[in-house]
Parts: sequence; structure tokens; C-alpha cells
Amino acid sequence: MNSAPPKAPWMSDAEYQRLYGHLLNTKTEEKLELTSSTSNPVEETNTTTENKDKEKYSVSKKRRGLDSSSYRDEEYLERQKREKLLAEQIKKQEINLTAGGKVNVDHMVIQHYNERTIMTKNENRDLSPIIKLKNFNNAIKYMLIHKFTKPGNVVLELACGKGGDIRKYASCNISQLIGIDISEESIREASRRYQKMRNSISYEVVFITGDCFGESLGPTVEPFPTCRFPCDAVSVQFALHYAFETEAKARTMMMNVTKSLKIGGYFFGTIPDSEFIRYKLNKFPKNREEIKWGNSVYRIKFADNEYLKNDYEFPSPFGQMYTFFLKDAIDNIPEYVIPFETLRSLADEFGLELRLKKGFNEFFAQEFPAWYNQFSPRMKEGLKRKDGKYGIEGDEKEAAAYFYTTFAFQKVR
Repeated sequence: MNSAPPKAPWMSDAEYQRLYGHLLNTKTEEKLELTSSTSNPVEETNTTTENKDKEKYSVSKKRRGLDSSSYRDEEYLERQKREKLLAEQIKKQEINLTAGGKVNVDHMVIQHYNERTIMTKNENRDLSPIIKLKNFNNAIKYMLIHKFTKPGNVVLELACGKGGDIRKYASCNISQLIGIDISEESIREASRRYQKMRNSISYEVVFITGDCFGESLGPTVEPFPTCRFPCDAVSVQFALHYAFETEAKARTMMMNVTKSLKIGGYFFGTIPDSEFIRYKLNKFPKNREEIKWGNSVYRIKFADNEYLKNDYEFPSPFGQMYTFFLKDAIDNIPEYVIPFETLRSLADEFGLELRLKKGFNEFFAQEFPAWYNQFSPRMKEGLKRKDGKYGIEGDEKEAAAYFYTTFAFQKVR
């Protein structure tokens, strides 16, 4: 009669039963039940922890045919797997709490961007799997920044991140950049980047950690007397959606913008296109419970199906949460729809008039020819498609060219 091999110390009872249950006789089963409630028989023959560990490893090695390095590698991978599962469970709980309005989104945003900053500090940007998308987004920002800033301007950049636009402003010959971000690690990295290139930068830079949307900027900038307010331009790139968590936040954001701007100054940036989001949502039948879409580059998942149940309208212009995943950039972080007419109405209330709204695809097609000769050969090469034309293609096109739009308002009163 066949008998099962002894249970290795690293193997769970469930796994042992799955692999060898059909070979177990009554005596073996009784022994397994007894040992699982006490300790491994191999360990009972030793009196010291050191001997137990040696015996345990020896048995494991013989059973599995592994050397010590393989055993350590497998232990490490198993531990990583458990830690990843736990992190995913915690994030899911945080998303649910955020969707329910029990906590605000700031905690997840700070944690995500702190971690991303540390993770990418020594990475080679050119090896990113979405390098074409990053090149395209940078080209959009380059053209937008040049369109609404002039030589000698003072610029306030809300949610400035890691200072990725420092060189773009340098080519505009501005006189001062004030960058504010809620992530301490991002501000540290932005400051480090500036110090590294300051000999080639002619303008003054002030980086500050602060909440651009939830709090008044007055107390935040007060300890920095070199900041020159009011500014000629206020920029916010790929971050304004966090302000639409609540109406109070959106109004605080708009107050910060208008108080920071001179009459005639511009408030410009890049945001998810609510018209494209509506276009996607309108494709779902009313009885659909789970609302999500995406491709190999990006994924969207809405917190609920209230848009469908409300006859294809958002029940409120604020707090319409979805989680956003962008490969090699954003890992399922809550964002909020910015219904553009709501943004426009708020802007008008605070003395700002609309001057530009164009989706990335349209903006690029119209602006790129005029800027072509000003782009470096490296930038142009980074924008070249497989067919030899310029722009973006494949799955990255929907994640950038269609999902985002440019905007600009001018302060008139």
C-alpha cells in the first residue's frame, strides 16, 4: 500500500492534504492531526532553537531539492506576496471609507505620492512602459505653459509634485516659481531637482509643503516672505480633480486661485475631460451594477452606479468618485469628476472668464505645428509614432489624448 511522505515543516496541513491526502492511511492521518496541534516531530527531537532550525531546514531542503539560496528566495517571495495582499486589503478599505465620505482623500493622496516619489527617485525615466504617454503629456504642458506665461512672470504652481516642469518655466524666462504640494516627499524631490540644475536656471524658486485645495494659502505662504504675490499665472497640472471631493474644497481652491492672481492673469491647467467620462458612462445600461472600463494602460472604476440610476446624470457636481489606475504612475487612487460647466460657473463667480478648453488630441493637433521648431530633437523623437507622424497611438491614446483636456481662465475682476 502506498504511503504519503512525511509533512515538511514549511508545508501547511491544507497543502499537505491536497497533495498527499489520497495516500494517507488511518495511522498517518491520526499522526498528522496530533502533530498539527502540537509541533513538528522533527522539532521535538531537539532541545535548542538552533538545532530545531537546522533540522527544519535540512528536512525542507531534502524534500524539495533546494539549496539555501533558493529556500531564502522562496521565503522572501512568499513574504512579499502576503505583504502585497495585506496592502491591497488596506487600500480597498481606505477607498470604501473615502467613497462613503468617512475620511477625505488627502491621506491616500499623500501616501501614494510619497511612496511614488521614493520609488522612482533612482529609476530611468526612459525605461518606463508608458514613456510615449509621458512624452505626449509633457509636450502638452510645454505648449500650454508657453501659451499663458510671459518673460518676467511670477507663477504659482498648485500641486507642483516633484518639480517636473522646472525646465519648462526656465524656457519661458519667468522671474519666480512658487510650487506648493501636499506631499512632503514630492517637495523634497522638487527641491533636490532644483538644486541639481540651479546653475542653469535663471529664475527664483520657492517650494512649500501645503494643502492647495482644503486650506487657505495665506498661512501656508506667510513664512516665506520672498514669495511675490499676486502672481501673473496659476497653474495646476493633473491634480485639480482632488479639489472636487466636496463643494467646500472646490470653493477653497478657487479662492486660493483668485486671491493669488493679478487682474489679467491666467489660471490654466490639465484635467480629466468630463465630456469623455460621460461618453463612456452613457454606454452602460441602467441596470449595470459595476461601472468600470480601461485597457492595458489605464483603468477607471466608479464607486457606485448613481449616474446610471439618476437617468444618466450626476446626482451632484461634487464627490463623484472613481479610482484611477495608470500603468507605472498611479495605483488605483480616488479621483473626482470635474463637471466642466460647474468649474466654469465657479470661475465666473470668482471673477475668472474662460479663454480655452480643448481636449488633448485637439490641442496637440492645432498647436504642435507652430511649436515644432522649438522642440528639441529628443522631444520630437519621443513624440514620433510608428507611421512617422507625431502624437500618440495605441492604448496610450485613450489614456491621454481623449481622457484629458486643457483649460485656461483669465481674471477679469
